[in-house]
Amino acid sequence: MKQVRVGIVGFGTVGRATADIIAKHSELIQRRSGVKLLVTAVCRRQAIKTADVPHGARSLTSWKELLASDDVDVVVETMGGVDHSLQLLRGALEHGKPVVTANKKLLAEHGDELFALAVSHNLPIGFEASVAGGIPILRVIQESTAGDRLRALHGILNGTSNYILTQMENRGIDFDEALSEAQKAGYAEADPTFDIDGQDARDKLCILARMAFGGRLAVERIPTYGIRQIRAVDIRSAQRLKRTIRLVASAEQTDSGLDVSVRPWLVDRRSMLAKVEDVNNAVFLVGDRLGTQMFYGRGAGGDATGAAVVSDLVEIARDLAAGRLSAKNVVGFLDHQELTIAREPRPVGWYLRLTVHDQPGIIARVAEVLASNGMNIDSVQQEPHSPKERLSLFFTVEPVSEPKVRGALEIINAFDFMVEPVLLLRIE
Repeated sequence: MKQVRVGIVGFGTVGRATADIIAKHSELIQRRSGVKLLVTAVCRRQAIKTADVPHGARSLTSWKELLASDDVDVVVETMGGVDHSLQLLRGALEHGKPVVTANKKLLAEHGDELFALAVSHNLPIGFEASVAGGIPILRVIQESTAGDRLRALHGILNGTSNYILTQMENRGIDFDEALSEAQKAGYAEADPTFDIDGQDARDKLCILARMAFGGRLAVERIPTYGIRQIRAVDIRSAQRLKRTIRLVASAEQTDSGLDVSVRPWLVDRRSMLAKVEDVNNAVFLVGDRLGTQMFYGRGAGGDATGAAVVSDLVEIARDLAAGRLSAKNVVGFLDHQELTIAREPRPVGWYLRLTVHDQPGIIARVAEVLASNGMNIDSVQQEPHSPKERLSLFFTVEPVSEPKVRGALEIINAFDFMVEPVLLLRIE
């Protein structure tokens, strides 16, 4: 039986779950892989309680000491952030040690450098845990769809936002209350900005899109809109339209390039997207030959992410024990070609919620602006019993490209009756 020794840097929720899975499933891992995984060192800046340290492992406070350890064959990074994580992965690869990471932000921003460095040292980087937790979507794109041309992907990639939206829908509560409950339940951070403003989903989408469509994509080029503006009135309005709201990350090949974004969508209540609730994730892939495939499961949490980390560890450990360790050809990160962003995204329907100080002629003035920007109104609603100083009006418009909608919103937002900027949701 071969033995591979593991060092874990960042002993928080995911790091502890990874060590726990290795300890509790040790015999199962050995039977399936022929390799024994053993955690020999764990590292965190603050001292780790003795009772929490895995049996037989050393507890360290410096990751540089862990990298220099002779009893660590593979380094696992679960500490998050960018600066120290980047230094850690660089150092591990330069020390000749393969790495496994769950850090989507790090790979979205510095993946080109890290994968190139891994190739120069002929070492693998395991990163399945960086997107969609326990759903093996990166392996599917890298391996299972290699014989097909992918045309589109979309999905729910952030469990925190999805939990908030489904609580708002199922219980009729407003955004602030749902966010507070998500924080108490441990699904949202004290500072939830990264989740509710769409940045977490954006980083994951960046990785998925690069691998699916085979080209470089700077994360800042992805238009990103979160759920901070969504209110209970929007949930009720969606229900009247027999729809619900989901934060969706999407990328689609069009004739003019890649149409890519993270934004709230208004989806049919009968759709599979609508059935993805709470902290679950789902990814849909559309290919020439495979058609549409859906991958669903727990997208966050220590156990789901830790299981994905362990799957990468097992793969690396097998190759290490067999003496065939090598770098992976990660499509989209080792390419020199940039993905072209679509100049004119395809037309889709749109939902607009206006919060106004009531006065005569509002609907007529808004309708005139929409018409002058080439849009046809599909429906108009008013929230019943709204106070006159903060009245909610809802418009849905027939399919039109986003630049036309944005042009209209600039004019509407400047009207004297507007209380706050228009909320814009895509209808799919």
